[in-house]
Amino acid sequence: MGIPEIVAFHQPESLLPDTNFSGPFWSPARRLEMKYNWRGEAAPAELKTVVMAAWSDDYLCFGFECSFAELDMNDPAAEGFDLQKECYALWERDVCEAFVRSPLENDYRIYREFEAAPNGQWCDLKIDWIRMLRDWEWRSGILVSPEISRPEKVFRITMAIPFDAFGVRPKSGDTWQANLFRVSRLNTQRQYLTLSPTMTERPNFHVPERFVNLIFR
Repeated sequence: MGIPEIVAFHQPESLLPDTNFSGPFWSPARRLEMKYNWRGEAAPAELKTVVMAAWSDDYLCFGFECSFAELDMNDPAAEGFDLQKECYALWERDVCEAFVRSPLENDYRIYREFEAAPNGQWCDLKIDWIRMLRDWEWRSGILVSPEISRPEKVFRITMAIPFDAFGVRPKSGDTWQANLFRVSRLNTQRQYLTLSPTMTERPNFHVPERFVNLIFR
């Protein structure tokens, strides 16, 4: 199983990503297909997922283009729905996730987690498995842009994460570590897709040993 590196191209202008993945912002990006579930088995064809990465002077950006058979998300018309507030337990429904470790972390078990749902809800947290800490009070300043195309049965999500969230800005040629994930549903069953399979007995994305290189070009 050949697991690809994540290559983030440099966006020289101070633009924020949009969900037009064939447009000017994303056209130089390398497309990677999320081919596996967490156990390394082939992902369902109905859930084709393409991911890409970019960076500017201020932001690390990820794009997710996700085919779907069913959508499982909170209703934007529901009482209390608020995109300005973090949504706890977002991973229990449809979501795209990025786990990122910068060179400032002094142990591979310390990293940042970012999640975004097709309806634009989000959450972010610091992970420190040395101290068994999941810091829910931390805020990254993440910006999420969602789009759902029901005729295509595709949703698209972009994340723009300020480098201030990591306390460091990369230079071209730098290498960080990361892994990308998607939780979805097919025939009412939960599906757990990943770029780099974690190979655990039960679904578990928190396996930093399985992170891959995130290369800034």
